[in-house]
Amino acid sequence: MSRNLLDVATKHEWHNIRWFRRMAPVYDIVEIFARHIREKVVSDSDLSPGARVLDMACGTGSQSIAFAKYGFSVVGVDLSPDMLARAKKKIRKGYDVTFLCQDASSIPYADSHFDLATVSFGLHDMPEGIGVAVLREMRRVTKPDGKIVIVDYDVPQNSLPAFLGHAVAKTWESKYYDRFLEVGLQHYLGEAELSAQEKENFIFANIQKVICTNRKRA
Repeated sequence: MSRNLLDVATKHEWHNIRWFRRMAPVYDIVEIFARHIREKVVSDSDLSPGARVLDMACGTGSQSIAFAKYGFSVVGVDLSPDMLARAKKKIRKGYDVTFLCQDASSIPYADSHFDLATVSFGLHDMPEGIGVAVLREMRRVTKPDGKIVIVDYDVPQNSLPAFLGHAVAKTWESKYYDRFLEVGLQHYLGEAELSAQEKENFIFANIQKVICTNRKRA
């Protein structure tokens, strides 16, 4: 990691911990609107029983738990100890899930360790350079031809849903949200050398689910 990106990461960690300390108590209220998307991510993953799943920027663990309750082995990673404290309370007997509090752009797993990696509603809460670094780390630790799934904001073509979606999201989203919408997810994917094979929209096209295949270079 370059010195400049390291400085950005340090500042982001400080911001992230403080921001989500405030958001943690109310985060799962907003999460209600994403519950069906969490289930769709699991059902579209087409994984074998016991497959290993990585959930980056896992927050309060809703996506991690959605995978764990179907018998997958899950690792959730997040910078916020306050969010992870709530995630750990969702673990039930028989769930194979581990939560790690650390920087998602560098995690302690070998290359090609996971069958699938996902990041949901996380990239828009990061500086652009960190978001790209997280996607590259997901590529590194995901098996060749494994799926990388991203769920995040999109901009509807219809101006009314776009205006309403942006107005609502701005009531709680962080300072990085506007930049994410400005450049778009496709920019992040291009920087990380990923391309979308499938895309699906939700909530009047304000949310997108993109599935990429991890085509690793020789």
